[in-house]
Amino acid sequence: MDICFSVALTSALLLRLPGPVTLSWEHSVEHFRIEEVWLAGIEGLELREVRTGGFGAGVHVPDSARMVDGQWRFAPGLPPQRQVRLANSRHARGYRVCWPGGCAALADLPGAQDQAVTMSICPDRPVPVPE
Repeated sequence: MDICFSVALTSALLLRLPGPVTLSWEHSVEHFRIEEVWLAGIEGLELREVRTGGFGAGVHVPDSARMVDGQWRFAPGLPPQRQVRLANSRHARGYRVCWPGGCAALADLPGAQDQAVTMSICPDRPVPVPE
């Protein structure tokens, strides 16, 4: 199953990507990088791993986290999600999504600037992956 990114209020498809995808951004207050690894599973989007360079201001690193290559890594134990809504503003350092074979900044996608973006499991119809 693939993961789709669409404009939240219109459902206009922006990207259809093979998993896993890594969603990353910079913490707005503490200025460290946060990365989340997502897969499309039978029950919904599964957050498999969180990697963070720091903690504080709303970012909790559990006792089970381990330090690997300067990042805290842990499995958050979040249940599968039907969708994840992402703010997407050109006035902040935005989200970047990476997949096997490429990466893109959400704010740079045609039709996505200053629009909330929804991440969800794609319908079963095929759409080509961006190169």
